[in-house]
Amino acid sequence: MHIVLVEAPADINFITMDYHPHPGLAYLGAFLEESGYKVSIIDPVSSNNNLQQMIKQVIELKPSMVGFTATTAGRFQAIQAMKIIKEVTKAFIVAGGSHFPPTARDAFSKIPEIDCIVKGEGENTIVEIARAVEANIPLSKIDGIFFRHNGEIIETPDRPLNEDLDSLPRPAYHLFDLKRYKIHIRGSKNVPGLGVISSRGCPCKCIFCSITALKKHKFRKRSPEFFLDEVAYFQKIYGYRGFLFNDDTITIDRNHIVSICEGILKRKMNICWSALARVNTVDKDLLSLMKSAGCCYIMYGIESGSDKTLQSLKKGITVDQATKAIETTARVGIPFDAMFMVSLPGETMQELRKTISLINKFSAYPNVRAAYGFTAIYPGTEVEKLAYQQGVLPRDFSWNTQYARPLYNVLGTDPYTPCWEAPPLSLRDIKAVIFKSRPLRYKIRQIFRKLRFFSPRDIISAFQIGIRVFTIR
Repeated sequence: MHIVLVEAPADINFITMDYHPHPGLAYLGAFLEESGYKVSIIDPVSSNNNLQQMIKQVIELKPSMVGFTATTAGRFQAIQAMKIIKEVTKAFIVAGGSHFPPTARDAFSKIPEIDCIVKGEGENTIVEIARAVEANIPLSKIDGIFFRHNGEIIETPDRPLNEDLDSLPRPAYHLFDLKRYKIHIRGSKNVPGLGVISSRGCPCKCIFCSITALKKHKFRKRSPEFFLDEVAYFQKIYGYRGFLFNDDTITIDRNHIVSICEGILKRKMNICWSALARVNTVDKDLLSLMKSAGCCYIMYGIESGSDKTLQSLKKGITVDQATKAIETTARVGIPFDAMFMVSLPGETMQELRKTISLINKFSAYPNVRAAYGFTAIYPGTEVEKLAYQQGVLPRDFSWNTQYARPLYNVLGTDPYTPCWEAPPLSLRDIKAVIFKSRPLRYKIRQIFRKLRFFSPRDIISAFQIGIRVFTIR
């Protein structure tokens, strides 16, 4: 039985990031191979970010089962691929990732090609599905899925989270043509990076985060020794010196990250690595240790410059904590991103200006990128519930029916994912206020960089925002 795992390409009009081998698919592939299945992985790199090429590659493999992972931003590409692949191959279609589980009932009603949706962590689940498909037996005994039966959508009980992460096999990176992946570790001198995971889960409950929808709040960790054995293996076998520590937030358990850093130093591992961290979990001693152990880049999610807004987001941090962490990280000398959100629920012009002020303050530090994004509404989050309650999303909104907002092209955000927008602040006004706060050289650079990619409709929207730059107070 041949199983193909797929990450659909991004829309060519909105590619926001470079790609590295998908750790989630690598873990699924490892579990399936251990169970005796032939596995192939097709992703945006292997298909040159071309949807038709990806579909052709999958069809040529003549799979019995195809597993799709998809984010909300990439859902329409995945749906289009499912329809064609199902029609040609008749393969059993399994969907997962951050998008399809929290939209499962809507997805089944709109996408008849989907046979099964996996909720939660999928490694053991995908193996049980494969065995059931191969033996042509019912899916009802498998925990952690949605499936169809006689026209009815059936949901089985949640599968318990894997508590023993050391039992996981190594991610099957041999299923990727690693030479084709060009992503480098930020903060390094063009060192290619490979994704590894030392822990899973985040106990924080930010209202905008998809972890809520995926029920991954419980923090679980691998033993530092076992984790570093895996890093050393990939360094030896594939020659990697750069690693993306893809934990949801690696600094949430101080003893864990300290043990990892001390292990790197004790083993004299010549590596550089990046990580996600929270501003209320770091200090000078920890950051200095991380740097000495090879940490060359950190991403902090700060979200807002207003304590009132941070409290409503259930972020669990304060502006003072963020400021201290940013100043300390800059002094220690680790390059980092300070990420913010605008158009947040309940945000007023006063709160927005506080955020803009903090962005400008942090941007003045060396080796810092302080960036913002509009608040995307993701399925299964508290923000989604608020959006329905307050009419930001219509009650009949479907996550799996074609959706696009051309204005978002001008705003610089994904046109296929709805953003929070409610009085008194329009998205155009927010963009105008932020643009007005930028230095003149930035404004000129942005105008010349973006206008050449705009359609006539985009240019009209940009002109309207430009007028607001001069009239808004």
